[in-house]
Amino acid sequence: MPIMSGAIEMLVAVGSINPLKIEAVRKAFSSVWEVEVRGIEVDSGVSPEPVGQEAIVGAMNRARKAMAALNADFGVGIEGGVFHLGGRYYCAGFVWVERKDGIYGTGTSGWFECPKSFTASLLTGVELGDLMAEISGKAEIKREEGAIGYFTRGVVSRTDLYTHGVLMALAKFIAGDRWPG
Repeated sequence: MPIMSGAIEMLVAVGSINPLKIEAVRKAFSSVWEVEVRGIEVDSGVSPEPVGQEAIVGAMNRARKAMAALNADFGVGIEGGVFHLGGRYYCAGFVWVERKDGIYGTGTSGWFECPKSFTASLLTGVELGDLMAEISGKAEIKREEGAIGYFTRGVVSRTDLYTHGVLMALAKFIAGDRWPG
């Protein structure tokens, strides 16, 4: 799989209009290539607070729909969700990056443990952003610092969290011929 390098500008479509997700994609891609990043509202096809595999499907749907709608070189889907591991629940962003030739990479943001008092609500489909709006008093917290920014008192931003996830999904594209297949 050839690496794209140099000053070639490509269009990257993000399956969201959330400015934090768009900025995370811009930061990740532009650390390697010259890009134009555009967000577009698409339906993820999954519940508002996906659990496990459903977050993967939502990220894939977002990436593919955005890429098709904007006739982009890459599509990116970021789907926040709840994941179960080792007897605990975690919040993370699953990332799907797909190139127009159908090659895709996946990754995740960092994971943080769900507050136990949130778990039952999250598992019934209540969005983390809604729970965070309640406890923080900030109606738009999911478009601002998000849960991770609130809980870490700004040490980790939601944009940083998602940028990391996008870079993980881009690893095979960045690696080019170094990727073992």
